[in-house]
Amino acid sequence: MSDWSSKKITMVAAIIALNVALSYLIHIPVPATSGFVNLVEAGIFIAALRMGPTAGFLVGAFSGALLDLFAGYPQWLLFSFAIHGLEGWIAGLAMRGNLLMKGCSLTIASSFMIIGYYLAGSFLYNWAAGFASIPGNICQCLFGLIVALLCSKALKQQSHS
Repeated sequence: MSDWSSKKITMVAAIIALNVALSYLIHIPVPATSGFVNLVEAGIFIAALRMGPTAGFLVGAFSGALLDLFAGYPQWLLFSFAIHGLEGWIAGLAMRGNLLMKGCSLTIASSFMIIGYYLAGSFLYNWAAGFASIPGNICQCLFGLIVALLCSKALKQQSHS
């Protein structure tokens, strides 16, 4: 990270702040798990695709942990830090790759998040709670991916004008 400019550090901090604010304000409750589906993946994928794995990790780790802290789920804080952080890092690995490489990276990153939260839910509660989180996490990844792709396209157009 020693080669990071103050502009890049500021961008990562701004994405974390925006990601937490939007994810906290715009979320869909999931009664089966007492949790919610939110926009956190959108910010993670945007940071990962635009700035690489380190930015993806930082945005994922801190966004996920802060969301759980603010939402009153401190038992999930370390799990979210690790799961969303590694999800962002994996997504960022194909930052400069072709479309197929980016698609594979985002699919692996999303799968990592879904499986990670299944395992975390199974550890914290039981296997049924972990299993109940799968549909919501699939929806969250798909929703985040769509928003990230739309925003990334708009950001790319803005940077070329």
